[in-house]
Amino acid sequence: MAMTDAPGGFVTSSRRTVDAASRRTTLQAPNGPAALVPEWPDRALPTFPVPASAAEIAGRLAQIEVADVGAFDLVEMAAGWAQVIAIATAYQAQAVGEMLARDTGLGDGVDDELACALVMTGRSAQIITSRAAGIGEHPLLGDALRAGTLDARKVDVILEETVVLDDADTRAEVVALAAEAGAGLTAPQLVRHIRRLVLTVDPASSKERAKRARRERSVELKWINDSMASISALLPAADAVAAFTAIDALAGHVGGGSCGVAGANGTGWSNGGADADGTAGADSARWVRDDRTIDQRRADAFAAVFNGILDSGRTPDGTPVPTRHGKRTSLQVTVGAGTLLGLDDLPGELAGYGPIPADLARELAQDATWRRILTDPSDDTFVERGRVTYRPGADLSGTVLARDVTCAFPGCQQPARRCEIDHVEPFDPDRPAEHQTTARNLQALCKHHHQLKTRKRWNASRDPVTGNAVWTSPAGITYARSPIPIHLSPAQLQHVGPPRPVPPRPDTDDPPPF
Repeated sequence: MAMTDAPGGFVTSSRRTVDAASRRTTLQAPNGPAALVPEWPDRALPTFPVPASAAEIAGRLAQIEVADVGAFDLVEMAAGWAQVIAIATAYQAQAVGEMLARDTGLGDGVDDELACALVMTGRSAQIITSRAAGIGEHPLLGDALRAGTLDARKVDVILEETVVLDDADTRAEVVALAAEAGAGLTAPQLVRHIRRLVLTVDPASSKERAKRARRERSVELKWINDSMASISALLPAADAVAAFTAIDALAGHVGGGSCGVAGANGTGWSNGGADADGTAGADSARWVRDDRTIDQRRADAFAAVFNGILDSGRTPDGTPVPTRHGKRTSLQVTVGAGTLLGLDDLPGELAGYGPIPADLARELAQDATWRRILTDPSDDTFVERGRVTYRPGADLSGTVLARDVTCAFPGCQQPARRCEIDHVEPFDPDRPAEHQTTARNLQALCKHHHQLKTRKRWNASRDPVTGNAVWTSPAGITYARSPIPIHLSPAQLQHVGPPRPVPPRPDTDDPPPF
């Protein structure tokens, strides 16, 4: 199979001229190879990508003052640096590929080593190692990166979309076709193009691939600035359409009433809704204006479903919501007492998200159950958590979860409340449990990093002075994760002693008035 015709949507540009190669041979290169000679005498740069090394391209681009060149050369500067980045990606993949292939002692812990060394998430490290492994299997992708015809994102797309092909020769053929097409397609266009190719070369396996894909279903929470977040679900197509259809229907209701009539701008009118018991209210026939857009109504309807579950502690069919570490599932917000009282506006902390504005923290705390947490005035780190009537095991677990905030592995952001409790120094059944199961010797670890420690791939300890969680990788490199502070207002760190006692009135023999 060969790409005889360019796929639909393929982009071509007038930046490339037919006689570019011949014109380049007639001009002298300015401090660089012939490939860096501009095709036109009145321009400073050639049309990228060009057959040159990253050092040569970067050296030429660094010589140019952006204020001194025209629009064409500015475009080519952006394109030139993009090629430098692509070349660097190829060489990074080469180094990581060597880590994967050679017995460096890292074993299957390359992802974790890179995550710590580059201070990135485990998922970001997995992308780098997967890319390196894929380029090792398909060297033409590395060649395309060095040539500047593909970037890292397109290489990732090609590898991700062709991994479903079990036959190595068939996959290699589709990878080659995709690499050729990728020069003129955006990443989303390339995804669709590859999926068509995959269905063409392997139609019989589509049903089995659908079964495999179903096993990858998941829900993911992503942080966004300004106290917002995005939640996405990977579902079978029918389930996803069913969920959206239900949300769309709920979005037509205001206060549980009938479906609204949307206007051209997404706002609309709805009736007065129903009473709390679901029956028609006294004003159910009265129409009220709803100024929310349809997207806003969908978002509010979506959130209302899950807020209702947390508030009631039961699922829609009445089943109790499972507990975590002996506690009812709930939102957890950490906020200073001074902020709650309105004495300052320091941010609070929403577990599973991060910092939130003081106003939002106070709003969430209005109907909350409060728990005292003591911190060290010198650095705001956790010292003690107030006790309630939970069983001792749950109380100790709660203390560790409140202290660690997230998984104690460097860079991991899995909220502590979704983690497992681990003994820093492994539990010895021959020693008294009360000497080992203590807050000092316990930490919160997500399942992945807990297993990593249990398999002895990484060694963990806790610095008793700093509170740092210290990890040593299979390569012998040590990484430390410092305690996460609980921020309080400066006024709360000022010690105010008890009121001074009033001195007794001195004895006197004088009669009143004194």
